[in-house]
Amino acid sequence: MSKIIKFGPLLLAILLLFACYKDNEEELYSESECETAGASFSKDIAPLIQAECATPGCHVQGGSANGIFENYQNVKAKVDNGSFRNRVVVLKDMPPSSSLSNCQIAHIEAWLDAGAPNN
Repeated sequence: MSKIIKFGPLLLAILLLFACYKDNEEELYSESECETAGASFSKDIAPLIQAECATPGCHVQGGSANGIFENYQNVKAKVDNGSFRNRVVVLKDMPPSSSLSNCQIAHIEAWLDAGAPNN
């Protein structure tokens, strides 16, 4: 009984330490698995913008954000004036509510570096 009292707190501490495990996407899926060759607006960029930017109250008609990102032409206008790259790739302060993964940013950068085609 005294062994249980003596080693009980240690055992509990070890169990609690290993119970706090949380998967991290960046650690699970390294950059080597992030294939950016051939990044396209329709396959990679548009779905990301729809999920993270063109959300209610933000980059949509009537939203509070600077610019509407509901179609390619609207996004391309911000790409052409440099603000898209600056806010998303350089400053990394867009979207403000959540951080993009390194792989998502790499896709955006690859698409921008290719001239931001409507593909």
